[in-house]
Amino acid sequence: MAGRVSVKLITAADCELAVSIYPKFAYNASSGGGTGTVQQLGDNKLQITFDTDELLIPDLNWRTASVFGVPIPPPLNIAIRPNKFEGVLDLTTGQLDMNFSADFDFTVGSLYKAPSLKVATTLTMEHSAGQIHKADGQRLSNGQVKLVGVARVPKVDDAFLSTFLMLPTDALAVMKAQLEFS
Repeated sequence: MAGRVSVKLITAADCELAVSIYPKFAYNASSGGGTGTVQQLGDNKLQITFDTDELLIPDLNWRTASVFGVPIPPPLNIAIRPNKFEGVLDLTTGQLDMNFSADFDFTVGSLYKAPSLKVATTLTMEHSAGQIHKADGQRLSNGQVKLVGVARVPKVDDAFLSTFLMLPTDALAVMKAQLEFS
């Protein structure tokens, strides 16, 4: 990959998200993705950095998320606003670890808007575990990758949301994606 200066991320339809003790959401993130820059670090490693202003992570709503095969109710929406998505790819081993942080904004139509949930984790191809959730990723192969991460989500200044989600608690992300280097 010598001389390559950009990477394109295309997220897949078979992703998952979970929070607290609640069941996992099946999450179709196939309309998401973005482009990033690639910098040679030496030792056959690449720094990958995505511009979060251009990175699209689809909202969780009735079109993209379901639990036990049932879409979440239409007024519910969780917007994911990324703040950071960057990491290092080891070309020798195929290992990729990406530092990810985002604000998760939960709304129920115009009736309720919760304060942002601040989520930060390392999305890895290896094993990630918290107190409640755990998952295993898959190494980069033919441009396909499965990144997983468990974050500890802190309490927010909203008694209803903090109680309902039992904050602080774990949140799990499972992101399947394709990476195209050019």
